[in-house]
Amino acid sequence: MTPRGFLLFAANSVIWGIPFWLTKILLTEFHPSTIVFLRAAIAAILLAPATWRSGALQSALSQWRWVLVFALAQIAIPWWLTGTAQKHLSSSFTGLLMTAIPVIGLFYAFANRERSAFSLRGSLGLSIAGVGVAMLIGLDAFHERLDFSSVFLVLLATAGFAYAPRVVTQHLQGVPSLGAIALTFLITSAIWALPGINSWPKQALSPSVVVSTLVMGVICTALAFWIFFELIKEVGSTKATYLAFTNPMVAVLVGIIFAKEPLTVGIIFSFPLIVLGTYLAISARARIPTP
Repeated sequence: MTPRGFLLFAANSVIWGIPFWLTKILLTEFHPSTIVFLRAAIAAILLAPATWRSGALQSALSQWRWVLVFALAQIAIPWWLTGTAQKHLSSSFTGLLMTAIPVIGLFYAFANRERSAFSLRGSLGLSIAGVGVAMLIGLDAFHERLDFSSVFLVLLATAGFAYAPRVVTQHLQGVPSLGAIALTFLITSAIWALPGINSWPKQALSPSVVVSTLVMGVICTALAFWIFFELIKEVGSTKATYLAFTNPMVAVLVGIIFAKEPLTVGIIFSFPLIVLGTYLAISARARIPTP
């Protein structure tokens, strides 16, 4: 991984470890559809005018079909799924479930015969992380009541998160990152505008919810997705999915330190495996050239 790729990766790892905690705050007053709408709308308001003036948005419009696919796979559907699931799951647990993304991403690569995505070291790292995910679900289900329907929603969302980077590398490489992101948020906010507004709370919003909404929209969405697009173009779609290893580490620390969430048996035993899997997967170098 290049120095620029590493910096982009590290920035995304930290920024995207925070939304799991902020979502729990927003769910105290907002419906999941409202959260998706607000995140997308705030980012669209920030990015659309500048990208239109620069011509980047017009360039993205020429590939609107693939931007739509990216929006549905990365944002519009998964955000609602994870937001709904977090009504019953802790931010730490939800974040750790996201480590399934690289495993699914590797399956996509295998289905497309992308041999360059495979190496012994990387496959070992993904396998160890997969064991960690299984241990997380199994141990926490054994020691406490676990809402398996919510677990399923998160795992369904991971399939979209794993597929979205492939859309960028295969169909949106020539599209300016900010233009594609702005159009993505415009599409998402349009999809969720009516459900989001209809479910708006009747009571006045608390200061913590207002601040959390702004942080989610500006930093964890607009800024983070620009970094994400640049990361995909720098390191490729497969390694970009390895964010699913590092984001949860931040999510666990934030959840325990700031949200005062319990340190469950599943987290205690699965966390070291996920850390080890992260190191092996990210440091792996493929030895077989891309066909």
